[in-house]
Amino acid sequence: MTRRRALGIGGALGLMAATGLSASAALARRPSVTGAELRSAVPLPPPFQLPLPIPAVLKPVSTSGGVDRYEITQREASAEILPGVRTPLWTYEGAFPGPTIESRRGRPVTVTHRNELPVPTVVHLHGGRTLRPPTATRPTWSCPKAGPTPPRTPGTAPRTARTACTIRGPW
Repeated sequence: MTRRRALGIGGALGLMAATGLSASAALARRPSVTGAELRSAVPLPPPFQLPLPIPAVLKPVSTSGGVDRYEITQREASAEILPGVRTPLWTYEGAFPGPTIESRRGRPVTVTHRNELPVPTVVHLHGGRTLRPPTATRPTWSCPKAGPTPPRTPGTAPRTARTACTIRGPW
């Protein structure tokens, strides 16, 4: 086999592979890249015609001892994001978007998250100017040991035990 023939075969195989991958991506239900725009199954309103949803401000359940304590439940709910269409969502406190927590500089805040979703979740902070404090005062998480896992029905996905976790720290 000549070098020219080997390069020709390699080029043809590469072209076939690229064409096949592109075709399979085009025919797939999921987008080929993360963050790709998906087509809506319902008619969309013209851009910027619906009011911006403003999250409610969550009130602390307690302010004793110089600490503001909040409780947030993660749970399934449905909301009308588009007019006339109910959308199933995973929410904080049953609302979309979730609530806002307003805190005061230097005042400790404790937030207890209760996960009532069918899967474990990760929680992180948004929108705060959180300086990196010394190790002794960094926010700390405490999660109780998970209780017994609910029984699993054969043929269904495994379920995890639901727990409540608390984050403590100065913000």
